[in-house]
Amino acid sequence: MKKNGAFNLVDPTTQPLVASFNVAPRLMDIRGKRIGLIDDSKTNARELLEDLATILEDRYETSVALYHRKPSASKPADPQVVGQIAEECDGAIVAVGD
Repeated sequence: MKKNGAFNLVDPTTQPLVASFNVAPRLMDIRGKRIGLIDDSKTNARELLEDLATILEDRYETSVALYHRKPSASKPADPQVVGQIAEECDGAIVAVGD
């Protein structure tokens, strides 16, 4: 943009906007725990979670207490489902496919 015969330089860069949130406490051991699984709906996410669930059940005696498939990878998980996982599960795993 030109003003009074001079150019006005504009810096198009921005600083990232980082949402604040509280990190959930980590499990010290997964043996015997109830796990919630969230599938991001991308290709191979379901297969990855199924294989992981089998490994966790066989090696660590975990159980899959809840499985949720998001309608789209670009959308966040339904807050009600996240709340249900928090109530019913000891931990959660989110799979990203592709």
